Formats: sequence, C-alpha cells, structure tokens
Amino acid sequence: MRIEPTGAAALRAVLLKDLEAVGGLEKHIAELPDKALTREQLDSLGFALHNLYNALENSFTQISLSFENHVKEPFRWHQELLEKMFLEIPPVRPAVLPAAAKPLLVDLLGFRHFFRHGYEIALDETKVVALAKRWKKEGDAVKESLRRFSEQLAV
Repeated sequence: MRIEPTGAAALRAVLLKDLEAVGGLEKHIAELPDKALTREQLDSLGFALHNLYNALENSFTQISLSFENHVKEPFRWHQELLEKMFLEIPPVRPAVLPAAAKPLLVDLLGFRHFFRHGYEIALDETKVVALAKRWKKEGDAVKESLRRFSEQLAV
C-alpha cells in the first residue's frame, strides 16, 4: 500500500475508533426486541442502524481520502464511495471489503438515506428488524475486513 507512516497510523486510529462505535451500536441493537417494538424502540433501532452506517461510511471516507482522494460524481458520492471499497486499486491499496458484503451495505446505505430524508413516513417494523437481523448475521465480515485493512496499515 502506498501511504506515509504517519498517515497510516492516523487512518488506523480512525478505523479502530469507528469499529468501536459500531460495537457500541451493536450492543444497543442487541438490547432491543426483534418483534412487537414500541414506536420508541423502532425509532431507536432505526437511529442505531443509521448511525452504524454513518460510522462505516466515515471509515470509507477516510480510506478514500488517504489513498485515492477523489470522488467524481458529487450527486452520487455516497454510492461511489461505497463502490470504491470493493475495488482493488493496484498498487495503491487492496480492496477493503469482500464482494459478498455489498448487498448488505447497499441496503444499509439506502436505509440511512430513507431515515434521513423520509422523516414524514413511519418506519416499517418488519423491514427495519429484518435489516438489523441481516447486520447481526453478516456484519462480522464487514468488521473483520476493516480490522484486517487496519492491521495492514500497521506494517
């Protein structure tokens, strides 16, 4: 990977901090029931999923800024940023995430957008709980990929 040692250390610290935030959000999600949620519980679950993706996207943004430092389409930058995390960019950096994680992360990004901009629409419990369950089942691969990437920065 092509990155200066101080930049690598700073990026690694950000990635580990974001992973810590994800862990805290996962604890909160685990404390909520997975059916018959009150309105407050459903809103809390939605907010936690929103913030979970925010933490991941912060890591993606910092990785992109540290290596390739450019997003071409300002109106699609969230999608473009996510797409870049699945790309190996030789000799700059390896792919950050496995292709198998893409459907989950695309859905989390879409939910985060809806949560931010669909404030007049009530959350659908079935859909929000299903997304939380998917994260519980598939999220470890995302976290492990970010951990592995951060370890490569320490070398």
